[in-house]
Amino acid sequence: MDGTAEPQVSSPPGAAADGASALAAALGVPGAVAESLVRAGHTTPAAVAALSDAQLIDAGVPAADLERLRAAARGPSADSQRIVEKWVGTLRRPDRERRRRVAPPPKESTDVLRRWVGGDDRAMENWIHEAEERRPAAPAAPPAPSEPSVPAAPPAPPTPASADAAVAPVLEREETVVRWLTGLLDRVKSDQFDPAAFIQETQELHRQLFDERSRRKQLEDEVEHVKRGSIAVIKYVRSREAKERENVLRTKEDEIAELKLRLLALEGAGSRPAAAPATVPDGETPAPPPRAAADAAEKVAREVDARLREEFATREQEYVERETDLRRRIVQLEGEVRSLRGETERAKERAELLAGGATPTVSDELAHRLGELDSREKDLLARENALRARFEEIRIQTDEIERRRSPLEFKERELGVYEQQLATRKTALELEARRLETLRQEIAAAGGTGSSDEARRLEDLRHQMTQKEQELRARESALRERMVELEKLAGKAAQAEADQMHGDAVADVQEVKVKSGVRRLDDLVFGGFPTGAQILVNGPAHTGKDTLARIFSAEGLKLGIPSIWVVTDRTWGQVKEDLAALFPGYAEAEKAGMIRYVDLYSRSVGSTQSGPGVRLLSSTDKGILEQLATTVNGFSEELKARHPTYRLVFESVSTVTAYLDTTATFRFLQPFVGRRKIDGAAAYYMLDTGMHAEADLETLEHMVDGSINLKVDQMKTFLSVRGIGEAQSRAWIGYTFTKRSLNLGSFSLDHIR
Repeated sequence: MDGTAEPQVSSPPGAAADGASALAAALGVPGAVAESLVRAGHTTPAAVAALSDAQLIDAGVPAADLERLRAAARGPSADSQRIVEKWVGTLRRPDRERRRRVAPPPKESTDVLRRWVGGDDRAMENWIHEAEERRPAAPAAPPAPSEPSVPAAPPAPPTPASADAAVAPVLEREETVVRWLTGLLDRVKSDQFDPAAFIQETQELHRQLFDERSRRKQLEDEVEHVKRGSIAVIKYVRSREAKERENVLRTKEDEIAELKLRLLALEGAGSRPAAAPATVPDGETPAPPPRAAADAAEKVAREVDARLREEFATREQEYVERETDLRRRIVQLEGEVRSLRGETERAKERAELLAGGATPTVSDELAHRLGELDSREKDLLARENALRARFEEIRIQTDEIERRRSPLEFKERELGVYEQQLATRKTALELEARRLETLRQEIAAAGGTGSSDEARRLEDLRHQMTQKEQELRARESALRERMVELEKLAGKAAQAEADQMHGDAVADVQEVKVKSGVRRLDDLVFGGFPTGAQILVNGPAHTGKDTLARIFSAEGLKLGIPSIWVVTDRTWGQVKEDLAALFPGYAEAEKAGMIRYVDLYSRSVGSTQSGPGVRLLSSTDKGILEQLATTVNGFSEELKARHPTYRLVFESVSTVTAYLDTTATFRFLQPFVGRRKIDGAAAYYMLDTGMHAEADLETLEHMVDGSINLKVDQMKTFLSVRGIGEAQSRAWIGYTFTKRSLNLGSFSLDHIR
């Protein structure tokens, strides 16, 4: 044997036991093998690594442990050391200090992992088995000094409840680590462990975590969007509720009117048998008229009618009061906003004046004039607010008159029924009087024994007739009074309606219209579209939507109004050529900076040609909708700085929904359309009919102010207008088109709305 490997100095028994424990922990061998090596004089891993296989067998090492012992004695490789250091680095988290307070330093577990990476399979198995055996034991029990162990539980605190609460998280984490390492160890034993696959799996988990976070963020945005609500959906729901409520009220009123008519008919039928007292034999009392059932039915109907009317009147009054309060509050808030805006503008002007003046202070005369100007502006603003409030009050009164008109019409119908009933009763009473007179003459001529009784009965009947006539006269006077009142109310309503029509006519004359470039289309909508109209051009392919949009933009350029184009299904150069063919002065307008393009198509076909006022984007860019909104808003600010307004063409919305999610596109369009309304810019939004469901079309139509719908029927093209203020006809109107013009056919004035 090699002389360098033989023992030269004997050690005390205590020192030998400590050296054997340290050597066993370092090499991952049983304690008996380590004691044999120490007794042989090999106390360090380096000395053990220098021995040959024969020397190790002579020192008491089993032949089955030779390879593992040499791997442990050589120490971990560079790759193993790097893997261990990386793993240890991942464990250094912000909660490391908290874990160090409840457990001993994890040097032994690090050594165990380092030996396992170096090739010692039993080191990891022993550590896992010791952890499983120690888990049910008391937390305060210390591990055996000669064996590697996992970090011990924290010392027992003063109370058992706090001890369980402190140990539970540590045990749960330790159990998770043990379970993960057990699975990893099984994969290593079965030759299924692939570091590259493990790293790829980790990256995939990170990617899934990122996707889940993105999806969660998107869901949070959608929830926030749903909380805020869609203005279009709210308007639609409110209009539907109002219509349903109005329909229910009308249905109930019609049922009540029908029930009254039936009761009146029953009452008239029940009063007819009272006209036959002459057929009663002498000596018998006449039977009373069969009116009990009719009276009971009339009483029940009156109670039901009163209850329903009271309930409907209460609800209607509540709704009217709430709506009136909201209108007044809106007018008040608008006045406050205008006041604050005026004060802000005056403050800005004063600051600019002070900043641009030659002297740092303002003279007393100038300050006095500024004060007078401020007071005058405040007075004017107060008057404007008062006028607006008065105008809103007039509108509220007009609406109140309109609401009262339908009950008045019902009252008129009811009075007509009452008049008919009175005429019927009057005729019946005249017939009864004639019969009584005939009966009296017969009795006077006969002069029988029952003359006194008959005379008494005649007097009673005459008295009843007198009372009936008085009742009829009282009802006739009441009807006349109601008719007079109805005529007064109708006169007031007619006057209010005439005033409103006059005001609308004046407003129509003063309103500035947006020309579409198609003369017949402007005539159809009474001179053009309203200022800031957001219009949806909806139709199948090859129906002239692009021609309508280019004429709209070229007409604005002719009038000195700039344009912004958002193109998604063709390049900006193609649109430029079409506009240049329509408008000869396009080159001068482009040099003056009156045209802007946002192109989402050129980069997708490999074209990078750009120009002044052109921004190239791609549908595959991250956050493309946010980039599109930011770009258009920047262009609009540039154009508004030099021009009072601008026009926008979005060609087309269908292509964007094909690139991206429909919900995301609608969520982008709602603030986009609202921003154009605030700017007062008229806009066309192109849409292909066959690419969207009915629900999507309704959602888009609720976002905009109106739509121009196109269709093809029997090889002919037709156009119709929905919304967009007033129109002479809502019917389908034939038209023809070329690349440079669109000719609208005739439309009938019978369809005036």
